[in-house]
Amino acid sequence: MQSSQKLALALTLVLIWCLARSHVESRRWRKSVQLNLHRETNHTKILSSFHNQKLRLKEKLSPTSTDVAISSISVSQTSVAKDNLFNSHNTEYYVTAGFGTPKSQPVTLLVDTASANLLVYSSDFVKQSCLHHNGYSSSESQTYQANGSPFQIQFASQDVLTGILSTDTFTLGDLVIKNQTFAEINSAPAVLCKRSNFDGVFGLGSSKIAVNGVKTPLDNILEQGLIDEPIFSLYVNRNASDANNGGVLLLGGSDPTLYRGCLTYVPVSKVGFWQITVGQVEIGSKKLCSNCQAIFDVGTSLIIVPCPALKIINKKLGIKETDRKDGAYIIDCNKVSRLPKIVFNIGWKDFTLNPSDYILNYSGTCVSGFSSLSDCNGAQTNDDGEDLNNIWVFGDVFFGAVFTLFDFGLKLVGIAPKV
Repeated sequence: MQSSQKLALALTLVLIWCLARSHVESRRWRKSVQLNLHRETNHTKILSSFHNQKLRLKEKLSPTSTDVAISSISVSQTSVAKDNLFNSHNTEYYVTAGFGTPKSQPVTLLVDTASANLLVYSSDFVKQSCLHHNGYSSSESQTYQANGSPFQIQFASQDVLTGILSTDTFTLGDLVIKNQTFAEINSAPAVLCKRSNFDGVFGLGSSKIAVNGVKTPLDNILEQGLIDEPIFSLYVNRNASDANNGGVLLLGGSDPTLYRGCLTYVPVSKVGFWQITVGQVEIGSKKLCSNCQAIFDVGTSLIIVPCPALKIINKKLGIKETDRKDGAYIIDCNKVSRLPKIVFNIGWKDFTLNPSDYILNYSGTCVSGFSSLSDCNGAQTNDDGEDLNNIWVFGDVFFGAVFTLFDFGLKLVGIAPKV
């Protein structure tokens, strides 16, 4: 057989496989629950938020036995039920949910894939210290079960969130999750109340990183038969002007109408976080890393990169250290169209970020989508002794360019370009 014939046969087999996978994904879509994302419109609040975003990230990557990490969203099985997910103008994504019965107490939860716990402000804390937010009141629920175990999160800034564990019915879209244990927060930094729109966090990470061994919302949703398959997928919309149109999250399925071609699947390299091995990252012709580790974290706004890579990226983008403000780098909007593409090779497939993908424009103020975990002075390590300065974190800037599927049964991540 000639080489051209072999190539044609290989391409045909790939096409057949892709069509077969698309058929499977279509079936998954019909058995999933869809929630819609919402976005923030206050640009001043957004531009002052990047520093706190990174502080939150540091805590996720180096949890202790008493700390918690935070995460994201949902889906079901029998029909495509819809609810609203919120997008804080491409920096934070929210979903509406509820706690308790018979009347569900509405709250807005931060979407975040780098933790596994569910947490919400208590109503007493909201009344006393966190006005303009919603909170959970156990006295108003007929299905509340007392737990009382102490709960704590300590951030790298030394800010601490504390509370107790409680158990109740948790409602998400058309899903009604019974006996869900969550953290009822009764103390949090004032800055979180002032700058954020969320009342809590919905974690979509692995049960391995669940604080205090609490059963995760994902595990409960699957165990209670609310979804057929242990997967969820995420489509982040960064271009809509409507705050209520920030994208969708599907629990139990995916939607092939939201991406192009086939999903590229890669195994999780370290169970706990959604962490994978990236073959290579390049900007222009300059290699930034080979066989590097990356974590998918929709709870982080930017793409967090190792310091050596950040220096190369900033040089290529014409960014100086004096352009740094509140943890992010400001860039002249007039330069955006002339900036280079950045290519991520994942699962032997290239995924390209164009300048319009990695530059955020807030009413004429343009911000680079790349930053570092630290100020590049000294080492940052986790409990395993792993150098966190060498880990890439794919935040919302990366999610904005791709459709992502997370398989917590087979421990796989699937990626495809967005439509």
